[in-house]
Amino acid sequence: MSESSWMRMMWWRSTYEPTAYDDDWEDQPRQGAFYKWVLGVMLPAALLAYGVCTLVRQETDFGPDGGMTLRGLNALAYGTAWASAGVFLHCHYFWGNIYDQARWAVLGKIAGAAGFIAGLGFVIVRIVVLGMR
Repeated sequence: MSESSWMRMMWWRSTYEPTAYDDDWEDQPRQGAFYKWVLGVMLPAALLAYGVCTLVRQETDFGPDGGMTLRGLNALAYGTAWASAGVFLHCHYFWGNIYDQARWAVLGKIAGAAGFIAGLGFVIVRIVVLGMR
């Protein structure tokens, strides 16, 4: 295969079109009580509770067997990341299952993803790059 035909094939390949039974993060989630109530309410509530506890205490153990303790700004950012993950999952699985609320689900997923990326990115930069615990 020549280089030009390979490039043409890569640029003109068919796009991914999910069906109603596929679950990706940018479209409607799978339908059903398990997805709406377990993945849309119970799991996000657990993540949100962990994040809020970390925010309130401003301290958490991180790593296998509590290998590292995060305090202060690192703990606040880490708690924000997990609370945002809970918001993301709640908006995707709960509000995404209600069709007239899908617009708000997308906005909530954007906010949740931004908070998760910002919080975890802050912690990674401070610990790995700057060496601040």
